Amino acid sequence: MSAIQSYTYKIGSYHTDDSGHLFIYQLLNFLQDTAHNHADGAGYGQKQLVDQDLFWVLSRLTIEISSLPKQGDEIILSTWVKSIRGAISEREFSISHNGQILINASSLWFSVAGESHKPARLPEKYSDLMILNTTYATSQGCEKVVASGSEQNKSEGISVTARYSDIDMVDHVNNATYVRWMMDEMPGDYQQKNSVKKMSINYLGECFVGDELEVTHVLINTPSLLHEVVNLSTANVICRAHSEWEQ
Repeated sequence: MSAIQSYTYKIGSYHTDDSGHLFIYQLLNFLQDTAHNHADGAGYGQKQLVDQDLFWVLSRLTIEISSLPKQGDEIILSTWVKSIRGAISEREFSISHNGQILINASSLWFSVAGESHKPARLPEKYSDLMILNTTYATSQGCEKVVASGSEQNKSEGISVTARYSDIDMVDHVNNATYVRWMMDEMPGDYQQKNSVKKMSINYLGECFVGDELEVTHVLINTPSLLHEVVNLSTANVICRAHSEWEQ
């Protein structure tokens, strides 16, 4: 097996917004599906780690978008593992259509113990299966998103409850769900008039069915936004993202 593996997807009508372009949160679903397919096929995915009471958790994701694919487009999504260090692994993605690269993404994952939910070193029998390609897909790899430190220009926000349909196969809220909440919190007319060109997401805590959350954003400078998801029972920020937009 080569370091880079590619998968073909077709953009359906249920993947797109009213302009016919791929929803950003649906993009995360495609990335997640490709990561699982690659890891499972190579022998170090969730299918194999479950026997060791381990699972993969996405910690950071940075996406750079030239343009979003449209309904009916057949995209090729390529992925590779850039590094593995103990419990931490970097994974890269590139999406193309008709030979043109549309999207690049870099991600950071942790191998986590099922009982403690803390990072646990990936056993060598799995890490030895990883064929590495040390090239970043994005300009700077995964980026840390820092708090704005200001309450100025903060949105009123929305309250959401984590539902059963938000949960993934390890009983956490799916990583794409956080981005869907963030986009739902933003005015629809802003998203109709502007396109997201870059988004960095940091997953900072766990979220389960029934958790009550507040989703807000702060205008940092046009067209840059900082999004936060706060668990209301603990007042902790469990997801923070930075997005850049253009008309």
